[in-house]
Amino acid sequence: MHIGIDIDDTMTDTTKLANVILHYDYPELNISDYHELRPKDFQRFCKDHLDDIQKYMILKDGVKETLDYWHSLGYKIFIITARGSKGLDFLVPITENFLQNNNITYDEIVFKQERKGKACHDLGIDIFIDDKENVLDEVKKKNPNIKTIRFLNKKESSKHYTVRSWFELRDIK
Repeated sequence: MHIGIDIDDTMTDTTKLANVILHYDYPELNISDYHELRPKDFQRFCKDHLDDIQKYMILKDGVKETLDYWHSLGYKIFIITARGSKGLDFLVPITENFLQNNNITYDEIVFKQERKGKACHDLGIDIFIDDKENVLDEVKKKNPNIKTIRFLNKKESSKHYTVRSWFELRDIK
């Protein structure tokens, strides 16, 4: 079994932490989510605050235990992330350090994947887990045989299989 996993808001609560920093440092912008920043401001925000975000970001409950369990079953774990794209190459070593410092078990990490469908198809992913509906739609469009799972953080709905915790994911097949 090959399992593909996103990082931000799937393995971690990145957006929640980034928005706390955004509202604290830039209250005059009056926006609710750092993803609403203009591209140039987004890059500056990331460069100015990513070290803090990485320093204080934590894994969601059950991530490490679930990945260790899957690995013990012989599953191959692929982390597929957009990190490092859009001129944010400095995220690559920060991400690798974060995963290493948290003793995260995985077989391969693929950076700069804004369009994750091709990577999932090329890696032979059987199950792909992400928090974004449009990403899962694109994965499904590229290969309808991939089981897509949406990690929900809010009271949302989805056309994909949904979970709200890593403990729900543990025995997924």
